[in-house]
Amino acid sequence: MLRVYIVYLTLLLGIISCKSQTLQEHLLEPPPPLINFALSRNGATADASQSVPNHRAEEVIDGDTTSETWDEGSGWGSNLEHLRTSDLNKRPYVVVTLTKPVDIRKIVMWTIDSEKYPAPQFGLKDYRIEYWHGTGWGLIPSGDTKDKQYTARNNTKGKRVHEVQQRLIAKKIRLVPVSSNDTVRNYQHMAGKRPVYEVEGIARVMELEVWGYAAPEVYTLKQIVQGISPESVGHAVLTETQTDNDQTEPTIKETIQSVLNRYELGYDMADLAQVMSCFSETYLSNGRTYQDVEIKAAHFFEAHHQIDMTLTDINIHPNIVDDTAVVTGGYTLQYVTKADGQVKQTSGKVTLVFANEAETWRIIRAE
Repeated sequence: MLRVYIVYLTLLLGIISCKSQTLQEHLLEPPPPLINFALSRNGATADASQSVPNHRAEEVIDGDTTSETWDEGSGWGSNLEHLRTSDLNKRPYVVVTLTKPVDIRKIVMWTIDSEKYPAPQFGLKDYRIEYWHGTGWGLIPSGDTKDKQYTARNNTKGKRVHEVQQRLIAKKIRLVPVSSNDTVRNYQHMAGKRPVYEVEGIARVMELEVWGYAAPEVYTLKQIVQGISPESVGHAVLTETQTDNDQTEPTIKETIQSVLNRYELGYDMADLAQVMSCFSETYLSNGRTYQDVEIKAAHFFEAHHQIDMTLTDINIHPNIVDDTAVVTGGYTLQYVTKADGQVKQTSGKVTLVFANEAETWRIIRAE
């Protein structure tokens, strides 16, 4: 079977080499121009949690960055009612959905900035720009601010360019306004232990641009082989390969990765049963048992919400001798404390040991 793959790969590389330029020619070429995928004419769509009258979400993807026509309905606007009680659940947002995943290089936010409405007085002041990573929203890695909870703070410019500092491939981008330069909070009364304010000012966004390249299609060896026609190497060989592929089962790494995905989603959804389904009932690490992990997770979900768990730089090392696997990587856990509405974030490195239990891989130890 290995010989069959080699034949296919040889043919594939031959086809590619015929259509490719030399390495020297490629290096001398200037990079292709970036594309703004966040345009309605490029197929993008926009939706918002709420809008002020005459300022709809789709205005941020129409290609018009001018602020002069705000009073005629240009741009998206929203109130900032979440500031009444510092309730993060009520933060407004506008989501731009692209037609396909994009290798994002920069995101440009245009807030209002005209002679009548100058940005230092009426523009967006504090905000977050987030991307959907499959199980939740994460802050784009722009490096613009040391404060990890915001993409920009104390902004007074009409145009802000946020260069993406790490590789970021995403299909959905979300802008979350926190405050504007005309925001005023006036104390009204206490609701229990929480003060209530009267809030003036609105968030004004003229355009949101997402610049990058179309993300390359990634093909596995199986897809490559199946994509070559029988006429290329002979019908009999392809039939043999196809039969073998039809019987292919998920690898150990693929199975463990699916468990890790379920673990992340369990935290994002505050689903205790889903989180604990990733652990073996024989779990024992640093004196903590399965029951200890369950109690700790339950208490965490009771005290926090808006949870975003992200595992990064995951490496899976199977040991076929004893049917275990060691997983190393990092994690970032962002959450909001229900008691005071404070946004918090922790991160660090993690090492997990998995074991195969009745054809299901589960965590038996953690460092």
